Amino acid sequence: MKLIENFYCIQSINFKDDVEGISSIRTELIRPSIKILDVEYSEKKTYTRDLVGYSTPPSDEYFTLGELMFLSKTYGFEIEEQSNSQGYYWSVLKIHKLYDGHGYITLMELDGKEYLRIEFLRWQFDCQPRGAGEDMLGEDVNYILGIWESPLLTDEIVAKLKTSRGTYYKEITL
Repeated sequence: MKLIENFYCIQSINFKDDVEGISSIRTELIRPSIKILDVEYSEKKTYTRDLVGYSTPPSDEYFTLGELMFLSKTYGFEIEEQSNSQGYYWSVLKIHKLYDGHGYITLMELDGKEYLRIEFLRWQFDCQPRGAGEDMLGEDVNYILGIWESPLLTDEIVAKLKTSRGTYYKEITL
């Protein structure tokens, strides 16, 4: 497992003033499109899932609490039980009060290699929209916790990442 600390990124600050350049992990970026340096993108598959788990999962496609704890220890994020839903756990990021949702985990298959990205999303300002349809692009700030080449994952976690369950988050990559 190798941590990739720098990547090429285009930040969509607004519709006419994109910012391009080399960015690094553990950084807040505005609606980023990310490309891992020195990697071809001719064959690309991505699988994005909510980084949440259940003590008793409702089906085989959800992470168990044990799997979520394994990911937490391996990739360095915190988890906590939701106060209003016993047995439901999610990943948390406590660097800013507006990170009030769980993170996302993305498995990428790029030309025969596997990469894993973990990120958290938040609104830039307190006054930004919160409802579906108010801002169809979603949260504008992404915190890239890390990108790893040849990640350490169990077969069960990989299978769950590759299931076809939909998610509200969509990845845009160059």
